[in-house]
Formats: sequence, C-alpha cells, structure tokens
Amino acid sequence: MSVLTEFAVPSEEFILHETLERISDIHVEIERVVADSEYVTPYFWASGESVERFERALGEDVTVETITLLENHDNERFYRVSWRQRTGTVGHAVSELKASILEATSDGNDWYLKLLFPSESSLTEFHDYCSSYDLSFQLIRMYESRHPNAFGKYEVTPKQREALVTALDSGYFSVPRGATLKHVAGELDISPNALSTRLRRGHANLITNTLRHEG
Repeated sequence: MSVLTEFAVPSEEFILHETLERISDIHVEIERVVADSEYVTPYFWASGESVERFERALGEDVTVETITLLENHDNERFYRVSWRQRTGTVGHAVSELKASILEATSDGNDWYLKLLFPSESSLTEFHDYCSSYDLSFQLIRMYESRHPNAFGKYEVTPKQREALVTALDSGYFSVPRGATLKHVAGELDISPNALSTRLRRGHANLITNTLRHEG
C-alpha cells in the first residue's frame, strides 16, 4: 500500500542550500524531479522581486552542475538545474527508495515536501536513512491509499491547478469565451505569458494521465 507524506525539511538537507542561504526572499516551487544514480535534476519556478539576484547566486553555487533557463516571465522564471547526487541528503534518500516528489516548495528557509512512498516499508527505510545521517525533518501528515494515482492529481502542480480552475471559473474555456487570457492573468497576478505556459503544461499533464491511459 502506498503512503503519502508531508514533510518540512531544512534547506541545507535538500537542494539549493547555498543559493537560498544568500537569497532568502524568493519563492521556489519544484514541478518535477528527474533523478538517477549520479544526478538529481529538478525543474522549478523561482519567483519574487529578487529573481535576478537569485539567478546570479545560482550561477555561483558550486554545488550546481548545469543550469538551463526554460521560461522567463518578469519576476518568475522556470529552470532545469542538475546536481550531482550526494549521499547523506534527503534528495539521495528519496532517489534511492524510489519515492516520488509530488510537491516541493520553499520560501528561503525550510522545504515543504509532499512525498509518495511505494510502501510502508520504504517509508521506514527513509526514516532509518535520515536517522543514520542525522538528518532533520518534521513529519506533518501521513496518509495511506490503495489508489496512489489520486495523490498525484494527474501530475498537475498546485500552480497549474490554480491556473486551470481560475480560468474555468472565469469563463475562459466557455463558448463564447467569457474572459480573456489577460483578465485571468490579472486575477492570478502573473503575466499572460506565464499563465499561457501553466495552462499548456496543465493540459498536457491532464491529457497524458487521463485520456492517454484509457482503454
């Protein structure tokens, strides 16, 4: 039986520690993470007035292997960044135990992670791993489910969900259309380009994890 958990983790025990230590007034939200035995590669949004300084600090972070800027919308940017896997970190534990990171956000100090473990035993192994390396974390919530796909919300991120629901409620998807892209973007306080990106990615995730799997 899969287990969904929510953790608070100090920034120094996950990723971006050196960057966030220098630039704390920034909001970071990870959309997805690709990991193997050598590298962990998160795709994430960084937003805030200090995003320019954040990008400079990211470029000077000695723990970072590669940085790719994928989207740039005013004070909100989307990156792909690679780190070499290091034992004794929460990220390495997640990768080793085949857990899935469903949500990950940081406002400069702690990371708030929503992790899906494939079984209760893998959660126990995660706890043992963290204890053996003296890693700090706070378990906030834990759930069990026989339907793990429900936890993933079809891999739609919180920001994508917010954009899709706001657009729906505003009449953006109605025929005839009841709201413009600019109007919906104004309600979310983001640029029309950023909203368009979120809607496209949200639609792609919904279609991939619903219609493509039917039949």
